[in-house]
Amino acid sequence: MKGLIVLQRRFAGLGNAIALELKKNYGVIEFCGYVGTRRALNFVKSQKDIAYSDLLFDDALHDQYKKERLDIEYLKELEAEYGLPNLWPYIAVDRTLMMNIPPREYSISPTSPFTHEELLRITQVYFRAIIAFLEKEKPDFLIGSGIGSIGARILYNVAKKKGIKTYLTEVARIQNRTTFTEDYATLSGMEKILKDIREKGYISPFRKDAEQYLREFRKAPAPPSFAASEEPRGRVKAILAIPSHAARSVLFAARSIIAYIGNPDKSDYTLENPFRALFNKTVRKIRGLRNLNDLYDNPDLKEDFAYFPLHFEPEFTTLLYAPFYTNQINLLWQISKSLPVHFKIYVKEHPSMLEYRPTAYYKELKKIPNLKLVHHKTKSFDLITNSKINFVITGTTGMESALLKKPTISFGDVFYNTIPSIKRCREIESLPELVKEQLEHFRYNDEEIIDFLAAIFEDTIPFDYVSLWVSGNYTLAKESADFPKFVAVLAKKLNLNRKNQ
Repeated sequence: MKGLIVLQRRFAGLGNAIALELKKNYGVIEFCGYVGTRRALNFVKSQKDIAYSDLLFDDALHDQYKKERLDIEYLKELEAEYGLPNLWPYIAVDRTLMMNIPPREYSISPTSPFTHEELLRITQVYFRAIIAFLEKEKPDFLIGSGIGSIGARILYNVAKKKGIKTYLTEVARIQNRTTFTEDYATLSGMEKILKDIREKGYISPFRKDAEQYLREFRKAPAPPSFAASEEPRGRVKAILAIPSHAARSVLFAARSIIAYIGNPDKSDYTLENPFRALFNKTVRKIRGLRNLNDLYDNPDLKEDFAYFPLHFEPEFTTLLYAPFYTNQINLLWQISKSLPVHFKIYVKEHPSMLEYRPTAYYKELKKIPNLKLVHHKTKSFDLITNSKINFVITGTTGMESALLKKPTISFGDVFYNTIPSIKRCREIESLPELVKEQLEHFRYNDEEIIDFLAAIFEDTIPFDYVSLWVSGNYTLAKESADFPKFVAVLAKKLNLNRKNQ
């Protein structure tokens, strides 16, 4: 059996550690890799634990578009074979291609640095190379994480089309539970278990755990352990922290700039320009010191209102799961016109975005007549529990709202849509009727929630995947005491038996 590991960005170390665990304890000895960045490539080439039969390097692929001849007939063939139903979803998921925005950046008006023809030639290059790579290497399974680039999405869909088993790491947004899923938009294992519960009368051994979790959550609701803090640093603390951080920031910036100037591979399209990064970081720090109190409205929890938490962006959880709802201001206009006329729509900023969005963004939001922008320190659960209805794109608030018996409408492909009380809006013109249905005929069933939670508990394990992913540390991953248990979940899905058993 041969595995293909998608070694992209911070997942490179974890992916290599997964391969090592499969090699040591499950007898998988053949691996090939799809590498996302130069840094990941250097790591993969320097490590000695896994000998990859071949590596396909994303940045090297991208460079080939300049010499690629546009072939409309080939694109039509690709669209017929791999269209979703066309090829735009492969392009639109990549924020670098469509927005010229690398990680840790944000723009209120993003613009693609490429022409239409260049985007088509880039698409051709990736499809040609990835199809050829899969046909040559013939992997039996693919392991990856989030799909956030054109290469990753093409690789995922072409592999699916060719019958290659695909598994992506995914957090369940309950405590720190983690699993592997075959479908990026769902928790595939959870859905299979839930189907058996609903259709075959299967009783999950985790039902009591689900009941206990639901009781405790309703008694003291709390976000997942990996979620951003609700209490961002205040202006006074931010000002006091300036001297202690200034020298360290300047030193880091100087080192980054020197390394960038001497880097022979600075043309890599995924490489972050340190001059641009320094400028954007400075802008963010200045925004962190501003006072937005004159823009905030006082919430009246006794009035009829809907709640919408602003989503972190740009991120694959919107670009991939909800590509037609990435403009949150436009979406809020549609929501505002879909509510009963006396309703307000309460909007709260995502705690991780406070330094990213310019003041102009909030002023644009305030143009919506029935919208109230509440202070970012307002407790989310106060808004969720006191609202008449909650709206989310794909955020965890949607699941929390359902667990708290609140009418909920989502706009993206997200695993908790399988909860019957959550309604997924697929056509924006139907939103007013959907709102009316949820407000006047809302149906809630505790048994459905318990079944959903039990299926999640059965398909996942407690594992602090997010911390390991953030660190990207290969040694830390492979030496983690819980890592073998994490990979055992994958091995079970692949029908692999542990050696010496």
